[in-house]
Amino acid sequence: MILGHHRQLQLLDLHMRSGAMSHAYLFLGPRHVGKMTVARRMAAALLCEKRNTKPEALFSCGVCPSCGMFQKQTHPDVSVVDTEATGEMLRLEDIRWIREQAYMSAYGGTRIFFLCDVSRMTREAANAFLKILEEPRGRVVFFLLASVADDVFPTIRSRTWQVRFWPLSEDCIAAGLQETCGITREKAMVAARLSFGLPGAAVQLAVLPEACSVETEEQKHIAALLDASIALRMKYADLLREKPEEMQKWFTKTISHLAGAVHIGLKGSDREVLAAADRARGLRGRGRQRRHRTVHRRDPSLRGRRVRAAPRQRDRPGAG
Repeated sequence: MILGHHRQLQLLDLHMRSGAMSHAYLFLGPRHVGKMTVARRMAAALLCEKRNTKPEALFSCGVCPSCGMFQKQTHPDVSVVDTEATGEMLRLEDIRWIREQAYMSAYGGTRIFFLCDVSRMTREAANAFLKILEEPRGRVVFFLLASVADDVFPTIRSRTWQVRFWPLSEDCIAAGLQETCGITREKAMVAARLSFGLPGAAVQLAVLPEACSVETEEQKHIAALLDASIALRMKYADLLREKPEEMQKWFTKTISHLAGAVHIGLKGSDREVLAAADRARGLRGRGRQRRHRTVHRRDPSLRGRRVRAAPRQRDRPGAG
């Protein structure tokens, strides 16, 4: 079951049933918001041998041979490249492998590729992948996932259909958790509040009770640090500097915390909303600067070059 994102599901179902499928979709939104879940739902519908038997959006029967292989992750037409899990950059040799797989004949008529976090792509890889997008062979569908559109090469963005995913309301997540996880309303609301609108995070918090306690303590620590003196903040920054992985985690957690404060502040005074938004904007800028420095270290081809921020691009009409 997918929590929320009804507009996106209806749009993608319309594409599939009307025969107006794009060969490349770029799903944008924060981690754990449900991008991969929706992508897998659409892929299952595309591969299902009985997908047109029911009017349900992105329906797949779950019992045909194709659905069985997809559920067991053994379908020969499905390939996954997950740089988000490995922490590595998507390099030229990865794109060459994707091209070889894309040009092979499909078992069920359509080859499907999941590329998780296409923002982690070298320039050489982006140029090679661009050729694949410009000249697709046969029936192939790429699901590209990223958190922020500006972090994806503009040449890649311009050749995809962009679909945006937003955090959900606490009530929507809580209702979904009650139905899928069989927990009480009280526990569902706690998990929904701590997840800051991210269904994937909410499910983890619901099935792992100890995770709620850990998340609560981390958010208390972040809130206390944001109100601490400059000296204490600098001291903590020195500790984070020695652990880049922890620094990235801290930025992600803090931005989520401030985003939640903005949502809560919308029900309160304007001053609270502006304060939280200003803090989030400042952290976002520092996080992006650090990200560019990390890319330069990992990709030797970018050393010595100036990297300009990619221009913002509007959603295409009808994108969720």
